[in-house]
Formats: sequence, C-alpha cells, structure tokens
Amino acid sequence: MNLFDASVTQLQRAMDLRMDNQRVIASNLANVDTPGYKARRMDFEASMAQALTDAANPAVIQESTDPALTLDGNNIDMDRELSDMSRNKTMYNLTAQILAAKFRQLGTVFEQK
Repeated sequence: MNLFDASVTQLQRAMDLRMDNQRVIASNLANVDTPGYKARRMDFEASMAQALTDAANPAVIQESTDPALTLDGNNIDMDRELSDMSRNKTMYNLTAQILAAKFRQLGTVFEQK
C-alpha cells in the first residue's frame, strides 16, 4: 500500500528544484564582481519535466545570454537576481504549504481509522 500519491512526490521534487534554483541565484549574486562571469539560469518548467522522467539529473541550468552590463563582461543584474530570489522563495513556500496540507489530509485519514 502506497500512502503517498504521485502529487506528494511531485511536490517534493518541486521543492528540491526550488532549492537548486536558489543555489544558482545565490551563485550569481556571489559572482556579481567577478570579471567575465556569465549568469546562470534554471528553467524550472523544463527541470520539473525532466525530474518527472529522470530524477537522477533534473536541473536544466544554462548560461544566460543576456548582454554584459559591465566593461569586464559580467552580465549579473543585481536587481534581477534579488527579484528572482524573492519569487523563487515565494514559490518554495507555497509548495511547502501545499505539501503540508497533503500531510494534514493524511493525518485526518489516520485519525478517523
């Protein structure tokens, strides 16, 4: 008997990918002053689709093709990174809330038996 339906697994994978995305954004921020550094971006939708078929290597991360913002070739836009980080954190928290609601539903089922 499987207590967890596919949605619980998908939510767990989504949370893992959100954490991976947070690390990518943090790496971009850490390299804001690194000459020639090119921002990296995670395609969350593609990563999630990949995670549902191949859990071993789900993250789809690519180097940004945004133009350089400084003379040294760095293309990190601090405002964009902070905005992306905030959006990603919000999505992580929403996913966690949905997962918590799923577990509360399971708890209700067990209490009734």
